[in-house]
Amino acid sequence: MRYCEACKVSIEGSIEYCPLCQSRLSGEPEEDSYPILLPGRKPYRLLVRILAMVTVIAAVVCAVVNFSLPGHGWWSLFVVAGLASAWLSLGMTIRRRRNPMKAALWHLGLVSVLLLLWDWFTGRRGWSVHFVLPVFFSCMQCAVAIAAWVLRLRPSDYMLYLLLCVLAGFIPLILLLCGLLQIMYPSAICGGISVIFLAALLLFKGSALKNELVRRLHL
Repeated sequence: MRYCEACKVSIEGSIEYCPLCQSRLSGEPEEDSYPILLPGRKPYRLLVRILAMVTVIAAVVCAVVNFSLPGHGWWSLFVVAGLASAWLSLGMTIRRRRNPMKAALWHLGLVSVLLLLWDWFTGRRGWSVHFVLPVFFSCMQCAVAIAAWVLRLRPSDYMLYLLLCVLAGFIPLILLLCGLLQIMYPSAICGGISVIFLAALLLFKGSALKNELVRRLHL
């Protein structure tokens, strides 16, 4: 049996260093009581690599065709930017796959920024803030609520994320009331959906929401 002179404890197994203080252990090693767990296989890794290869091929083909026919503008840049946006979203999904609610919140911010950037670099016509973002915010609120119901999550697992999505849904309405938007209906509908979700949270989950805010914000 191994022994740590610093911690004065006996340790079973064949490890060389103390798990508490990292000092070298004395004594004779023993057979490990538990089998060594091998890292689990990730079945999606091959699929991701295949998709990455297909993405590279598509980008290269578009760039070569565009370079061969320069009279039609550099449309291949938009293809590459679109593929990069898709990979950013996919990477966020894979990275946050263990917490779907947090993944939804990260997508809310990421996709919003990407939409604004696309609108800016394609002529600044305002389609992102007038149409796409209000629809996107409305869909995200519904998606988070449906996911929480389907996955049977506890209120503490989704309450704060749903509240943040609801608050984001008020942004188009605020911009509309400030006179910064000219198209009324998408933003007004998004604001109405946000009011409904906020009322539902306060009426049916008010105490749980209060407890979650106190716990998260250390109030």
